[in-house]
Amino acid sequence: MRTLFGIAAVVATVSIFSVAYVTDAVAVVALLSSTLFFLRWCGLFWSVPSMLGTRNKIGFLGGVMNLGGNIAGISVPIIVGLIVQATGSYFLALMFFAACGVGLLLASTSIDYETKIPV
Repeated sequence: MRTLFGIAAVVATVSIFSVAYVTDAVAVVALLSSTLFFLRWCGLFWSVPSMLGTRNKIGFLGGVMNLGGNIAGISVPIIVGLIVQATGSYFLALMFFAACGVGLLLASTSIDYETKIPV
């Protein structure tokens, strides 16, 4: 799983980073499609609570994961809007997404799948 998530994070990060520098519309659509394809692999993160949690804490771990996703879903558009408003350009917003991709890589490759979490 670590390898799968790592590959997805690297390809998505490189693709979204490249969008900031490509000027051809067809290439941008291809890069964004590649980014979204590999980000969809991260839907497999929903299997992680059942692998890491004890039987009576799987629901709690899934709920915490859902809470984090909802907080990100609320805050990222606000952050991107503030970046674009302050700079007048989408370049730094794309770099923010690339930085989030690096965070995804670091977080997904640091999960220890051998140890159960006694939450």
